[in-house]
Amino acid sequence: MKKVLLGIFVVASLTACNKGKSVDKLENDDQKASYAFGTGLGEQIKGLGGRLVETDSINYDQLEKGIRDYLKAGKEGRESYAIGQQVGQQVETVIKQQQLDQMDKDIIVQGIMDVVRHKKLLITQEAGMGILDTYAKNHQENLTKKNSEESKKLIEEKKKSSGAKSTASGLVYVVEKEGTGAKPNANSIVKVKYTGKLLSTGKVFDSTDKNAEAKDGVEFPLNQVIPGWSEGLQLMSKGGKYKFYIPANLGYGETGAPGGQIGPNQALEFEVELVDFKDAPAGGQQQGGQQSLSEEQIKELQKQFEAQSKQAK
Repeated sequence: MKKVLLGIFVVASLTACNKGKSVDKLENDDQKASYAFGTGLGEQIKGLGGRLVETDSINYDQLEKGIRDYLKAGKEGRESYAIGQQVGQQVETVIKQQQLDQMDKDIIVQGIMDVVRHKKLLITQEAGMGILDTYAKNHQENLTKKNSEESKKLIEEKKKSSGAKSTASGLVYVVEKEGTGAKPNANSIVKVKYTGKLLSTGKVFDSTDKNAEAKDGVEFPLNQVIPGWSEGLQLMSKGGKYKFYIPANLGYGETGAPGGQIGPNQALEFEVELVDFKDAPAGGQQQGGQQSLSEEQIKELQKQFEAQSKQAK
């Protein structure tokens, strides 16, 4: 049977099968949304070219085992198990990106397996999609509100830190080492070393230290970054090292960052060193009066961002 890949192929080793719980009734919204999520994925699996039928070519026990073991960090290399792992990875990715830790993984798996095994569903898939849509909207609203309140509190606390200063916009910064000379402006191209963290947890989501090609710093235009960065870097001189505490409205706002590493309304912490800066090249303006980059600079920026993205994975 030809291998079916839902995402990244996972190389694995066989581990003991651990059956998860199964329920006869969905008791709360978390369970209903978890089950609906699972049935949606089950329909995707069932529709993979008609190849996923319970025959000698694919063993649903192994497929289910693969999903469950992946969600519990287990691994396996056989075909059916590998498919299960890939589904498990898909589930884990969605949960992580959408910050849905409260969803019940066992019930997600139950929903998947009820579909592919043609069992009677606890809720119809049509009803499940409506439940899941409402659940996702409510979750996003609640998360946005929760993060907003938490971020405001954290920023206020950082204002009381030793040596902390704040700007009219709400940016909080601490000078760890003062640089010398001129400062960049809004249209400058800066070269920096940095580490970015979620202020709420201290989790590092990006750092030039993770990328060997960025050990001397990365370059980018200040008119193409989040407002907190653009404002903060203009306070610095070459050689300076600052710590920024960036409120959500000066960061990624209510939408968060693509990929789910930064959620909605999350405040950020950056340790930044201004290695160097230069004026943007003449030759055109972007909308709003911002300088445009040359084709060579755009290509170089793309290379740097791609390298950092690969390294972060």
